[in-house]
Amino acid sequence: MKQIAFFIMLVSYATVVSSSPDITFHGNLIAPPTCIVSENKTIEIAFNEVIISDISGDNYKREVPYSVECDSENTDTGIQMKLTWTGVETDFNDSAVETDVVGLGVELQQNGQRFQQGKAINISKTNLPKLHAVLVKKSGAVLSEGVFEAYATLQVDYQ
Repeated sequence: MKQIAFFIMLVSYATVVSSSPDITFHGNLIAPPTCIVSENKTIEIAFNEVIISDISGDNYKREVPYSVECDSENTDTGIQMKLTWTGVETDFNDSAVETDVVGLGVELQQNGQRFQQGKAINISKTNLPKLHAVLVKKSGAVLSEGVFEAYATLQVDYQ
């Protein structure tokens, strides 16, 4: 009798295990796109003649003309693109890159808002945010006449 009960239990267990469905996983691997900012060319922003006493607010604001081109049709398949910039940050503004004149910086803005270095913003290749460069001066700084330069790098990444 014990053997029959054990056999019935084994058959019942085997029936439960054999009725479990299989799970199939599948997907489509795609290569991420290679994206290039402004054809890998230097973006030149000319401020021309700047009156030192007028460096305030948006007095010296210039558009940053840039483009993003991607070499793959896969850029519209849910891949999230992000834009960041890097450069030597000023000690008085976390959204400004240092110039070679002490106390003078170039602030980057996206759509009218400060664009902090290293902080990624979501972008779409069909709807790029407007970027601007604005001259900023450290409070209390006394600037002297002369030519100035600053350098930054725009970078596009994706997830």
